[in-house]
Amino acid sequence: MTTRPAVRELAQDEWSMAAGVAARAFFDEEFIIGMLGADPFERFAGVQHFYAVEPWDDDAVHLGAFLGTTMVGLIRASPYGRCFVCRHVSADAPPDDPLRAKDWVFEVEVLKAHQPYVDHAWISRVAVEPALHGTGIGKLLIDAALEHLARHGAGAVLLECLASREGFYSSRGFRRVGEVVDPHAEMSYLMRADLEKAELG
Repeated sequence: MTTRPAVRELAQDEWSMAAGVAARAFFDEEFIIGMLGADPFERFAGVQHFYAVEPWDDDAVHLGAFLGTTMVGLIRASPYGRCFVCRHVSADAPPDDPLRAKDWVFEVEVLKAHQPYVDHAWISRVAVEPALHGTGIGKLLIDAALEHLARHGAGAVLLECLASREGFYSSRGFRRVGEVVDPHAEMSYLMRADLEKAELG
C-alpha cells in the first residue's frame, strides 16, 4: 500500500516542529547563505534560530503535510485583509533580533510591493523536507492553502518567490506582477493568483 501525505491545520504547539522543517528546507537557499554565510556550522545554527523565533500568526492558517505523525512540509496563508507583512512590518522599526533584522530589509520591500493590492491574501513559508523535494508535496500544500482561502473570501492572493521558482508557482495558477529586491539573493518576483469564493457544501 502506498503512503501519501495528508494535509491538516497545525496547532500552535506544533509550530516548533514546523520551524525544524523550514530550517532544513531552506538551509542551502541563496537567501539563507546571503544572510548567514557559507560556513555550514554557523549557517546551521543560524537557520535553526531564524525559524525558531519566527512568530506565530493568530490570523493565518498554518497547514502541515504529514506522513503518519511526521511533518514533511508546511505552508502559511494570511486571509484576505489580514496579511501578516502589511499588519506587522514597519518600514521604520527593524526587529531587535539581529538575524531577523537582516530579513526585515527584504520584508520592507515586500511591504512596498503589497501596497497596491487592497485586502489581499498572502501565502508564505512554503517548505518541504529536502529529501522529498519533487514528490508533489509543495503542490499539495499550495492547493490546500488556496482551497482554504477560497472558502473564506475572494480576490488577489500574493506571494513572493525566487526567480528560479516562477515556473512552479505559475503551474499553480499564479502570474508574475512585479519584482521584489532581495538584498541576500537573486531577484524575487511578486506573484498573484485571483480566487473566486468557493461554494460551501
